[in-house]
Amino acid sequence: MNGIAMGALGAAGLGWSGSPRAGTDAAAGYPPARTGLRGSHPGAFEMAHALRDGQRPDDSAVAVDERFDLVIVGAGLSGLSAAYFYRQRHPQARVLLLDTNDDFGGHAKRNEFDVDGHRLIGYGGTQSIDGPRRNYSKVAHRMLSELGVRLSRFDSAFDLGLYHRLGLGRAVFFKKEGFGVDRLVRQRFGEWNDWDESLPAGQEAALREYLAQVPISDPARAKLYEMYTSERDVLAGRTPQERRHILTTTSCRDFLKTYWQADDEVLRVLHNRTHALWAVGIDAVPASVTFALPGFQGLSEVRDRPEDEPYIYHFPDGNASLARLLVRKLVPGCAPGHTMEDIVTAHFDYAKLDAANSPVAIRLQSTAIAARNVNDGVEVVYSQAGRLRRVAAGHAILACYHAMIPYLAGDALEPDQLAALHDNVRAPLVYATLAVRNWHAWHRLGVAYITNPAGKYEASLDFPVSLGTYHAPRHPSQPICLHLEHTPCAPDSGLDMRSQFRIGRSYLYSATFAELEADIRDELGRMLGAGGFEFDRDVAAITINRWPHGYSYTPTTLYDDPVIQQARRAAAQRAIGRISIAGADSGWDAYTHVAIDEAHRAVAEISA
Repeated sequence: MNGIAMGALGAAGLGWSGSPRAGTDAAAGYPPARTGLRGSHPGAFEMAHALRDGQRPDDSAVAVDERFDLVIVGAGLSGLSAAYFYRQRHPQARVLLLDTNDDFGGHAKRNEFDVDGHRLIGYGGTQSIDGPRRNYSKVAHRMLSELGVRLSRFDSAFDLGLYHRLGLGRAVFFKKEGFGVDRLVRQRFGEWNDWDESLPAGQEAALREYLAQVPISDPARAKLYEMYTSERDVLAGRTPQERRHILTTTSCRDFLKTYWQADDEVLRVLHNRTHALWAVGIDAVPASVTFALPGFQGLSEVRDRPEDEPYIYHFPDGNASLARLLVRKLVPGCAPGHTMEDIVTAHFDYAKLDAANSPVAIRLQSTAIAARNVNDGVEVVYSQAGRLRRVAAGHAILACYHAMIPYLAGDALEPDQLAALHDNVRAPLVYATLAVRNWHAWHRLGVAYITNPAGKYEASLDFPVSLGTYHAPRHPSQPICLHLEHTPCAPDSGLDMRSQFRIGRSYLYSATFAELEADIRDELGRMLGAGGFEFDRDVAAITINRWPHGYSYTPTTLYDDPVIQQARRAAAQRAIGRISIAGADSGWDAYTHVAIDEAHRAVAEISA
């Protein structure tokens, strides 16, 4: 009920301390503790959809009731970063951030629970600081440093060896609907959290043991073994230009089918290996971005790949801690502390985010419906609690979805910019966080991460990160957060990535909490049943973070011409008079460092 498991034992032992109990009046003022349907939650998108459907309210009689130096639409990581950079350049400026959600941070979403006296903190969106030493600009590094983030701290905070010491690894759940039988197969090679499917040296015996249990035919097993172990260059004899053309214009599925003669059984096993990064299957991404899959290790292009950084730069609430660090800087007094350690457990006073006369105001549950240039400034109209309001400012920054901007400033857009903004079709996602009383079933089965090629949800134990006074669970008898991920699309339909995203988005907006929970209940029960898992007994609370507009669209050579895409990017970024555009969409990539860099660019643009 509203995210709290209510089975025979489901409501027992829910002792809440340190944060309000979900479902209580106190939780209503503390968004991270709210359970049930979160992410793009009811109340956050209806006005935007009305604009999309041509139902624009008449704001002609709405007078300006406040004035700021800068209004930012969107209080996600890019919007918060823009406020931070602007205040650095203009310390006396007054800034207003408007956000349609009931919490700040955008996709950097925090989920918080207390179960049986244990405080649990999970992530419902943006997961980690990904590849900071390789990917982050000087601007992004400087901001992290100024916020107090020390990357070296994660070396000890993230206990990479915990699950290995407990004998837990990766597994694949072969669902009856796709493979004729429900079977969980332990994969005794590779690390539990490693997305790279290449076979470590000397692990051929472990691969044979795994494949022997996979419910496919012997010829399909033999083919998979060959693809995992062979270093044959299937493009041998072709020129570098020919190789590049094949890899960039052929889907991964078609590449494996054509050059490895992989049949449907083999492809079914590998189908969803690209979901975590691309939100679609191997049928809709080019072979050039799937080198981590079996069948590619013989290519010279793979051998020349740079080494990846360890995936350890993760706060217990994902990048929600970055949003919290920014808000604590922007709105002094809203939360105690001053370090990256104490931000993890700091309690925020949401009543202070929009205090009168504050230099920075963060106004939640406020949906912008228009952004217009007027005389020597801008005016932004927004809807809050059913009432239209108008604010004036010297400049505005739209740090929201590109798909929303045509409905905010459409009259001022040139045709090429309008088309470019509509072109950024975000990927739909579901990130579900389950608070469970123990993880004995996982321990008995020897697993920490489960993929699900014929189903919906992949499931994993939470990242073992301890920071400050927050300590990750270390024993299976302790409560823990489970993370489940679903990327709805239209596999093997022949549709391109954007079309599959639109289908998945339509499904998510129509899905109820009960329907989403039913799928989670069914699949998790079938995955873990042999380990003694009982949903109603073991699950204390459920937060389903629904993101119909999830990852920013990342162009691929399968569907996007690089030259045309570069022109679209420039057009989409173009300032509209005194209105600039930020957000990860402006960088056409779904990463935090992109959101930060685009915020810096937009602030520099209006400060020139």
